[in-house]
Amino acid sequence: MTKDTLLDMSKTLNTEYEIGIWLETRDFLERQDLTTFSIKYTDGQYNLVIKLKKFSLDAAKTIFISLVRFIEYRSTFYVREDTRDAIQYFLLSSMDSKKAFLFHIVFE
Repeated sequence: MTKDTLLDMSKTLNTEYEIGIWLETRDFLERQDLTTFSIKYTDGQYNLVIKLKKFSLDAAKTIFISLVRFIEYRSTFYVREDTRDAIQYFLLSSMDSKKAFLFHIVFE
């Protein structure tokens, strides 16, 4: 699956702002050993920037998978893109009712 396919899928779902997703995500991230994080919601997408104390793929994967387990709905898809200075995830999770959330997560 590509990022474009995932983003196209999200357009068929209800990705409106959900306070519960926002609060659960903040709660989860506040309990992690991170340098900083920020979360914003724009145009149907939650945007997270997470600064790790020590940048590594393993650290990013561990936090990402734990976050997914903490907040995911029934069906979950994601795409990872790596660069030299960042690891990005595009995460889409939905229910049978077409309620969903879309995350763009950047680990630095």
